[in-house]
Amino acid sequence: MFGLFSIKKVRGCWLMNSTWKKYSGLTLSEALFTIAIIGVIASLTLFGLFSKLNDTKNIAALKKFYSAISQVTMYVILDRSSPNYWGLDEYSQDSSALAFSYFKPYFKVTRECSNTTGCWQYPTKFLSGKVYLARAQMYQYMFTLVDGMNVIINVYPRDIIRSEFGVNVDKDSVVFIIDVNGNSLPNQMGRDIFAFVLNNKDIVPGGIDNTYNCNKAASGLTCAARVINDGWKITYY
Repeated sequence: MFGLFSIKKVRGCWLMNSTWKKYSGLTLSEALFTIAIIGVIASLTLFGLFSKLNDTKNIAALKKFYSAISQVTMYVILDRSSPNYWGLDEYSQDSSALAFSYFKPYFKVTRECSNTTGCWQYPTKFLSGKVYLARAQMYQYMFTLVDGMNVIINVYPRDIIRSEFGVNVDKDSVVFIIDVNGNSLPNQMGRDIFAFVLNNKDIVPGGIDNTYNCNKAASGLTCAARVINDGWKITYY
């Protein structure tokens, strides 16, 4: 007897008896099907692990940018006074370029793009999966930092900042949209792309006053504040 089956010699040939059939339980096709199911489960598990790992890296980069932009803003305002006196107009390429010129000296910038490709990866998606940006916009000013992060700087009207970015500003102001892992996927709001708003003299995360649309069925523009409030974690799968 060997394990679950026995063998015997018949007319000079060694044969396994029927005990194998009794205990094997699976035909070849059933075994292959079972292996395929196990493979699918394993691939889904690995995908989830990779997603979590990428989220961890992206959150670390987000922390780095938030710290940097907070310090830079402090120096810019010391040099340029309150943003209330910058003369910024909503949806203006000139205003975006002007704001960038104030911040640029404090960053290590490797590329600058105004209404051109090269500093941002398209398409950019909302957290829901819908397309947010399919191409460069006339009023945006984009740049790439030395560590590979891509940034869009823009001036939005206060009503849009309140409704879309969840920050209660008093005037039209500057919004930074940062892709923390540059040209790498998923290029999606709330996953590797987050928003920050210049609110008077402070840089605040998108959603600081309202995180209502930080969920997987919405835009993700307000997820920066939720990530911070949840202990620097992405919890809105």
